[in-house]
Amino acid sequence: MKRFALCHLANIFTLGAILVASSFASPVSAHNDALQQQSEYEIGVMVKAIDKAITTSQTDSLELIYQYGTDSRYYVMIRGWLVQELTGAQSQLEAHKQQDERRQQLEHKVSFLKQAIRRIDLE
Repeated sequence: MKRFALCHLANIFTLGAILVASSFASPVSAHNDALQQQSEYEIGVMVKAIDKAITTSQTDSLELIYQYGTDSRYYVMIRGWLVQELTGAQSQLEAHKQQDERRQQLEHKVSFLKQAIRRIDLE
């Protein structure tokens, strides 16, 4: 019986030590979680802004893509995204043989995407 009580007491002390240790680690962990959430939010804002810039294809859109695209953390992702958009636009452009409004929009988009890629590559 004493042996069981000692084992039980040792388990309680071990559990207590774990709880105490986790209570000290908790504020750091909570801070890291908050930083992670903030980082994820900022990336989401960036992705939405770039998506809008690609969709609208205006001159100020080039500046926005340049700002994010020259950040070494996101360069590969953004450049890859632009290349994929360019490939899709070029494919659609080749399919439009008629000279119509849609073809002009696609030509503008292809030109815009090439400018955006060139701009972030030159940095």
